[in-house]
Amino acid sequence: MLFRSVLERTAGTAKVEESREGAVARLDRAIDATRAELERLLDDLDSDLYDVVSLIFSTHVLMLTDEAFSGEMRSLVESGQAPEDAVQTVVASFVRTFRNLREARLAEKAQDVRDIGQRILANLSVTEEGRASASGDDFTGHIVIAEDLLPSDLVRFAMGHASGVVIIGATITAHISILAQSLGLPVLMTTDRRALEIAPRAPLLLDAASGRLLITPTAEQLIEYGTGTVPPATAARVRAGVGQRRRARCETADHARVTLLANVNLLNDARRAAALDADGIGLYRSEFPFIIRNDYVSEDEQRRVYRTIVESMAGRPVVLRTADIGGDKLLAGREEERNPFLGVRGIRFSLANRELFREQLRAMLRAGHDADLHIMFPMVSSVEEIEDARVELARCIDELAAGGVTHHPAPKVGAMVELPSAVVTIEEFAAATDFLSIGTNDLIMYLLAVDRTNERLGELYRSHHPVVLRTLADIARRVGDRVAELSVCGESAADPLMIPFYLGIGIRKLSVAPRRLDRVRAVVASYSLEAAAGYAARILQIRTLREMDRFFAGYEPPRVA
Repeated sequence: MLFRSVLERTAGTAKVEESREGAVARLDRAIDATRAELERLLDDLDSDLYDVVSLIFSTHVLMLTDEAFSGEMRSLVESGQAPEDAVQTVVASFVRTFRNLREARLAEKAQDVRDIGQRILANLSVTEEGRASASGDDFTGHIVIAEDLLPSDLVRFAMGHASGVVIIGATITAHISILAQSLGLPVLMTTDRRALEIAPRAPLLLDAASGRLLITPTAEQLIEYGTGTVPPATAARVRAGVGQRRRARCETADHARVTLLANVNLLNDARRAAALDADGIGLYRSEFPFIIRNDYVSEDEQRRVYRTIVESMAGRPVVLRTADIGGDKLLAGREEERNPFLGVRGIRFSLANRELFREQLRAMLRAGHDADLHIMFPMVSSVEEIEDARVELARCIDELAAGGVTHHPAPKVGAMVELPSAVVTIEEFAAATDFLSIGTNDLIMYLLAVDRTNERLGELYRSHHPVVLRTLADIARRVGDRVAELSVCGESAADPLMIPFYLGIGIRKLSVAPRRLDRVRAVVASYSLEAAAGYAARILQIRTLREMDRFFAGYEPPRVA
């Protein structure tokens, strides 16, 4: 199904013959209907989508009350413009303003403006009796092919039971990618405009994971993708589903217990982790509400979002990481740095913006008042940063206690091990915290001086590089008896070739994406501690990456059930 936005469909259409008073009244009805529509959307959405959708669409409601936005539309109509022209004029002006600003992420603010304009235009074409079809879209059995997609379009597709979405464009914005993940919609991004020429009823099979869109798939391809006799257009939803196989415990072949936690970005991730029997949340990335909003989020809004995360775990431990803003995660209004990965990010950003940091800490303390709450600081380079952050945390606890606000009085405090300086002083880090978590994604990048976001350097970014392995083993050895409180939360924690290494060097906590939980359980169960120790000792003797590649090429891991 080819989807075109209301803005595109409205361009060039005939205008309604009416008086100026009638035109103003029609615009006001459309704005009121848009506000009511958004409020219903916020009220009616399933709670799994609370954190994402409320953060996006609550700002849309606020924009409708902005006189510089809707007030300007009304002024243009009062001066003689048709409501449709007035809406498109104001929307275009705001979009130009945002897109001309230096901050790249403000392009998503322009997207919000276009989204609201689309809704107003749709409501302008509705009679006073009500909107005929805006909320009744049915995309069941369809893969939607769209250009220049808006966030509310994605929500409509999910509510209309679309099987997947193909977006024609250069990049997927944070709004779209995060919202798609939360909605459970497979999304494929392509710059190939030939997708717009696919016949409306052509059978399609979408494999978003590998970036493939098959037109009129063969019977062999349907079997390959496990769809059986399922109609092709529904294949994407089948492949996007969560596995149902569960294990109550994660343990090795000789029954040594391994704590298996989940890395969580969204409430939907947390609920999925709970359903798959994760032992808790090892990493909640609290910057995601800021990224979704593309702006700062108030303390009360943060508390509501964090509370839903905490409640999803029903008493299991929850690690809330303070915002890792900076690097490749910038917010509206922040100037881009010459070298953002070596700039003001993580705990540096928090300590440089202490009132914002205190708001976040208070929100976490309030949200986890009755939970097994852990608070973790990212991108820590020195013990002094841990100490300064703990001072701010203690201040927040005292403030809440003095105000009689319900809160957690003594959360466990931890730090991410992501920087070489943290490795060098790991004993001091262990003494200054209750727990540590190795963030291998960034640690590998800084150890090897390889930007993991640079596609040209992808071959150099290797979790099994001898330098990386020796560093990880050194961390586990030097924390001593504190190794029980040491976890790994980077992507390599789910790598079947790295899992036995971690077990072999003494690590018993792994934190992975929810979709990896069952697979990690199976890999852990295929090794005894003795076999894992032998495996770790063997690869720690390897000196070069070439030797390591040869070793893995000939290595046959135990069969995973």
